[in-house]
Amino acid sequence: MYYNKYNIHGMNHLFKFTILSFVLVIFLGCDREKESIPSYLHIKKFTLTSLVLTEGLNTQEITDAKVFANGIEVGTFELPVTVPIFAEGEVEITVFPNIKETGSAYYRKYYKPYVVFIDTLNLKKLRVDTIQPKTSYKKNAVFYWLENFESKGFSLVKYGLNNTTDSLRVIPSNSVGVDAPFTSNYCGKIEIDSLTNFQDFEIATLSSYDVPAIGTDIYVEMDLKSNVNFQIGIYSDNGNIITRSPVFYAFPTDGAWKKLYVNLIKETGDLPIGTKLRVFFGVYKDAANPDVKPLVYLDNIKLVFVP
Repeated sequence: MYYNKYNIHGMNHLFKFTILSFVLVIFLGCDREKESIPSYLHIKKFTLTSLVLTEGLNTQEITDAKVFANGIEVGTFELPVTVPIFAEGEVEITVFPNIKETGSAYYRKYYKPYVVFIDTLNLKKLRVDTIQPKTSYKKNAVFYWLENFESKGFSLVKYGLNNTTDSLRVIPSNSVGVDAPFTSNYCGKIEIDSLTNFQDFEIATLSSYDVPAIGTDIYVEMDLKSNVNFQIGIYSDNGNIITRSPVFYAFPTDGAWKKLYVNLIKETGDLPIGTKLRVFFGVYKDAANPDVKPLVYLDNIKLVFVP
């Protein structure tokens, strides 16, 4: 009898514990369900403002953004996008403007010369709020070089491997064939009329520039329209040796203008202080397409970094 009585008593405790556990699971489950109801944020494409005289035109290709809510990473998204935010009330939203470095979808990264967009929103569960992120160049961004072809002269000269007559000239942006998607008065044009003696064409910056501190990202920004491969590279001069370093080949742009952000850090990142660099652009005879006459338009060229 004692054994049975003890056993029944234990079963009562077990029954009470099971009921309590069941109630807690229901309560916690409901609480988590409430917490999992998101607010929504629609993020439009970035707009960029610039000081034309010192920063050049505001052409840009900010393709996507890394988003944070109250300092917690939400994710990286192609813009425009609507994303769930698991927070409500006053929420600080941070949006990093990302670009495709060297034009590649595999190198989407925050472009350091641009200001990060930050705003505080009053979010509500299930409601969709919309933001139009804005950016500009950072105040400490250093523009070593700007070339928009608006003055009578320009800062590119025949250099390096060039064995052709100089074919870079400045033309009005409303000339036939330019069809620029941005507003400017003039642009640069490279046209090789005769292929008879054409082999290599290179131009480089008239001036040379100090290599920034070791490990600093330094970018060539430019707008380009080309029917041939177009090379971007640098000549570095340590006082004894001048080294030619190709950096990037842009493929033909199929009749459209393309915005490029080319990072020179692999070629400049470990160069000692005091080294000088010149940026060069090259067009070369294509053995696979020997009859194609190169035709290249370029504008809004910048050499920029953030110390």
